[in-house]
Amino acid sequence: MPLVETEAIVLRTYRLGEADKIVSLFTRQLGRVRAVASGAQRTKSRYGGTLECLGYVRLWFYERENRDLARLNSVEIIESFFDMQKDYAAHLAGQYVVEVSEHLLPEREVNERIFRLLLVVLRSLKHFREVERPLVYFNYWMLRLSGFLPDLTACGACGRRFQDESVYYGPGLNTLLGKECRLGTGASHRLEAKDLGAAQAACARLLEKWMEETGIPKFCKDVRTFLEFLVESQLERKLVTRAMLAEVS
Repeated sequence: MPLVETEAIVLRTYRLGEADKIVSLFTRQLGRVRAVASGAQRTKSRYGGTLECLGYVRLWFYERENRDLARLNSVEIIESFFDMQKDYAAHLAGQYVVEVSEHLLPEREVNERIFRLLLVVLRSLKHFREVERPLVYFNYWMLRLSGFLPDLTACGACGRRFQDESVYYGPGLNTLLGKECRLGTGASHRLEAKDLGAAQAACARLLEKWMEETGIPKFCKDVRTFLEFLVESQLERKLVTRAMLAEVS
């Protein structure tokens, strides 16, 4: 059994029997993997607090042939995001990142850009305690890097480029429609094309630079709602954390 060393973000942990845990990880070198942490539930576990949710860690684990679960050997913390729990909205946003990552990212598919995306979003939540801009950025890039982001500049039915106008989306549609093409499609949710353009321009920048600007842009709420709609459409499931965030945002 080869010993593998990698950086990882701890997504979740699950109880396994009375003493062990299963750890869901998004690793830099191997993508999303699951591993058994033997004795992690014991009071004097050698893992201590290294397996806290959303921790950025360096770990060593054994790959086991013909087994879905790896076996953890040791873990050390690089950066903790535990302080986010002091802010309920930021904590929920972090859990949203976890829920989307666990369901949208395929197992064992390496994606360095998504790994860096998770880190920059978590750091923004930790330092700024704001959810709107980090979640717009996260949803936009998660969809784009996963290949699920539709063309935000043109009608998905006729191909006409949007001008300064309202555009529409709705259940069963993974695209945007113009006013005329939306008829009879059930696309009843509206947002402004100019807001989508502003969001794309903002997401083309470094998130840290965007967060340094004073004030949350007005377009964030509507664009975030649309992007989260697209995420749920791709997953074909309702996100628990999205509903919880709606109550506090």
